[in-house]
Amino acid sequence: MSSTIPAIIWAVLTAASVWTPARCLAEKVDHFTDNGYGNTVSNLQHPAAEYFNGVTYVAWQGPHEDPYVAAYTHATGTWTGPVQAGVNPMGLTPDQVDPGALDNHGRPALIVDGQGYIHLIFGGHGGSYLFGENRLGTPGKGRQIHVVTEKPGDISSWKILENISPFGTYSQWVKLANHDLYLFYRHGSHRSDWVYQKSTDHARSFADPLPVLKHKVSMASPEIHDSWYAWFDQGLGDTITASFVYHPCANPAHTALRQNAYYMLMDTRDASWSNVQGEKLTLPVTKESADTHSLILATGTEKCNHGVCHVDAEGHPHLFFRFPGGTVRYFRWDGKTWLKPTTVQDATGAGNDGDFIIESPLKVRMLLASASGGTGSVGWWNTTDGGRSWARGQTLYALPGATFETSTLVRNGPAEARMLIGGVKDQQSHLYHNMYLIGDQGALGRPPAEASHLGERLESIKAMPVSNAKAEAKRRKKAGLSE
Repeated sequence: MSSTIPAIIWAVLTAASVWTPARCLAEKVDHFTDNGYGNTVSNLQHPAAEYFNGVTYVAWQGPHEDPYVAAYTHATGTWTGPVQAGVNPMGLTPDQVDPGALDNHGRPALIVDGQGYIHLIFGGHGGSYLFGENRLGTPGKGRQIHVVTEKPGDISSWKILENISPFGTYSQWVKLANHDLYLFYRHGSHRSDWVYQKSTDHARSFADPLPVLKHKVSMASPEIHDSWYAWFDQGLGDTITASFVYHPCANPAHTALRQNAYYMLMDTRDASWSNVQGEKLTLPVTKESADTHSLILATGTEKCNHGVCHVDAEGHPHLFFRFPGGTVRYFRWDGKTWLKPTTVQDATGAGNDGDFIIESPLKVRMLLASASGGTGSVGWWNTTDGGRSWARGQTLYALPGATFETSTLVRNGPAEARMLIGGVKDQQSHLYHNMYLIGDQGALGRPPAEASHLGERLESIKAMPVSNAKAEAKRRKKAGLSE
C-alpha cells in the first residue's frame, strides 16, 4: 500500500478496481447458452454449424425441441442470440423431464448458401399421413421443415420455404464449390428410402426426391424389412460420398440392431453412383447390391452404428463407425484395398463420437468425445501412420461429472471454432443442457447474464418428479426406439 494514501481510501479504490463494469464484462462462463434441450446435437443431422465471412453460425435443439440459432463474430469475440428459428411440430408442452417423452429426430441441420442466407432443416421424423401418400416410405411423425433468414447473415428473422418433402428425417446438407445444394434424408420412418433433393438456386427451389438406398422386404425373411442409416458429405471435386449401415427392421420382434459397414460415391456431373473400385451402381441400391459391391465389413451380429466419412487429396475414403462399448473404429481405402480397421482409443478411455480432419493419407486427427474417471472431454486423437496406431492429443474441453454430445466439425471452421457440443451433467433432474462452441483455445464463452436464457423455467422444472433416465433408456433400447 502506498504510504501517501490513507488505508480507507485505498480500500475504496481497490474495491472499485475489482467491480468496474469492464471487469464484470470480462468474466465469462464457458457455455454460450443454457437452453439446449434433450439430445441437443448429433453428427447425423449435419452440418450444425458453419463459418462464413468472419461469423460462425450454430444451430441446436432448444426448448420444446424447437430449432435455435446463435452467431459468434470472431473479430469482436461477441455472441448474437439465441434466436428461435421455427416451431418443431413434435415439441411437447409443458417441458418434459422424462427423456422417453422426447423424439429428438427433428434436430436442425444448418447451411449458409452462396448469397449468405442461413438455412435450416428441422422438425421431421418421417412426416405423417396428414401430408398425403408417402410413395417412398412409411410415414412417421412430425414434418420436415425448411426455413431461411430474411436477410443474409442476419439470424433475427426467419421465413418458411415450402419446397421440400415433409416426409423426412436425419436431414443432411451437402454444398458443392459451385454452390449447388443437396439435401439428403430418409424419406419416412425406418421402412423408407434414403433420397436426395438438389437445388441450383441457393435452396429457393428443389428438384423432386431421388431414391439412393432402397427399402423393401428382406430376401432373408418376410418379417424383416431392409432399412438403412446413412451419412453423406462432399467428396473430392464434384463428388459426394455415402457411408452407411444396414438395419434389419423386424416385425414384431423389432430391435435396434445395425450391422455392416458400406461405402459408395456419387459423381454429381451425371448423377451416377459407383463403388470404391469405380464400378457403376444401379439406383436405388438394394441390400443385395450393397453386399456385393459396396461392403467394407460384414459385422454379423455385432452392432455397427453410423459414423463419418471424408476423402483425402487422392480421393481415397477414410471413415469411422461406432461399435459397442463406446469404441470408434477407423477404416481406410489405400487405393487398392480396405485396410484392416483399427480401434481409436488408449488407456484413458474409449472414444464416443465426433468427426475428423485428414491432413494427408497417413495423418488424420479425430475430434472425439470420451469419458474417463468421471470426467467428460472432447479432444484430438491422432495417427501419423495411416491408422495403425493412435495417440491421445490435445483436450479442447473437459468437465467433471458430465458427458458431451457432438456435432460434426464446423463447416469451414477456423481453429478457434472447431465443434458445437452439448453438455450433459450426471444426475441432473431436467433435460436442459449447456451449449459450447469449442476450438483449440477452449470454449468461446460469454458473460453469465448473456448466457442465461432459461430464467424461471428451469426452477419450475426442478420441482417436477425426477425421471429414471437409465431405466427409460433400457426400455427404449429393448423396444427398438433408440436412434
